[in-house]
Amino acid sequence: MIHRRNKLARTAKRVNAVLIVAVIFAGIGSAALLGWVWVFNARSPDPGGGEVLVQIPEGASLRQIANLLAAERLIKHPFTFRLAARIYGVDKRIMPGSYLISRGLKNTELLRMLQKPMIRSRYVTIPEGLTTREIAGLLRKSVGTDSAEFVRLCSDAELAWSLTIPAKGLEGYLFPDTYDLLLNSPPQAVIERLVDRFFEVVNDSFQIRMRMAGMSLHEAVTLASIIEGEVQIGEEAPLVSAVYHNRLRKRMALEADPTIQYVLPDGPRRLRHSDLQMDSPYNTYRHPGLPPGPINNPGRRSLKAAIEPANVDYLYFVAQGDGSHAFNRDYSGHLQSKQKLDRIRREYDREQREEG
Repeated sequence: MIHRRNKLARTAKRVNAVLIVAVIFAGIGSAALLGWVWVFNARSPDPGGGEVLVQIPEGASLRQIANLLAAERLIKHPFTFRLAARIYGVDKRIMPGSYLISRGLKNTELLRMLQKPMIRSRYVTIPEGLTTREIAGLLRKSVGTDSAEFVRLCSDAELAWSLTIPAKGLEGYLFPDTYDLLLNSPPQAVIERLVDRFFEVVNDSFQIRMRMAGMSLHEAVTLASIIEGEVQIGEEAPLVSAVYHNRLRKRMALEADPTIQYVLPDGPRRLRHSDLQMDSPYNTYRHPGLPPGPINNPGRRSLKAAIEPANVDYLYFVAQGDGSHAFNRDYSGHLQSKQKLDRIRREYDREQREEG
């Protein structure tokens, strides 16, 4: 009987040992499975949608590539990406080149994509009223165009003249539109596309009407850029144009706020009285007539308004705080409209202080 009890005890110990080992291996297996899922299925920390243009340099190491992707918030953990690449057997097969990568991809999806560099184009919309520098930044983010070289070329007088632009630079002549551009498009190639589109719109018919209005091309584009900077409601463009034409005819200062915003080092912001005293040829409060050149790149609506002003005798306009303007023929009416805007601003500032 004692011998039988000892035998049962030894058997129970062996069973317990086997169970313990089984539990340990099961735990290890579960952890390995979870780790495997974590490594391969880890997603971008920024699943908000959209695409990011990424350039993988020639000779980049796996660590450098992982850090680059992490900096763009396309992967969360560089370590898991590198581990997945090695387990997947593609750590040596990631190719240099340009990639448009969607946010929210798994490591496995990302690794598959990075083995086939793209030579692709992308639709880029350039909104009306952007400056040359703003367009350069947009192109850099959208298609990888060298923004510094783009800005430099836009200030190149020889390039401007070669493109038949009657100015020392290209501000104003980069037409806002939607373009199908290759990734990493050379800056000059993009500039030529934008200028070609400008002359498709500002064609012979436009230039005949422009000359009938007594304007040169540079004057028309400069005025159009000021209108673009002022107008939020499209129907007001011919009215704003009329005010400026009337003031130019009477040799009055244009007093156009957008021309000062253009040269502010910390703009755009609400203008102060001291800003109106700055010594700049773009200060249309101090210098009568048009400024030396365009202050942004205007669109079709503003270009048309510049040469076809409304038939009204307004000399003043002031914003009303809702995107619209109040137009007046005399200064007393203008002051009343301005006082209304000042009341709106005071109320807004008070609400901001109360909320803050």
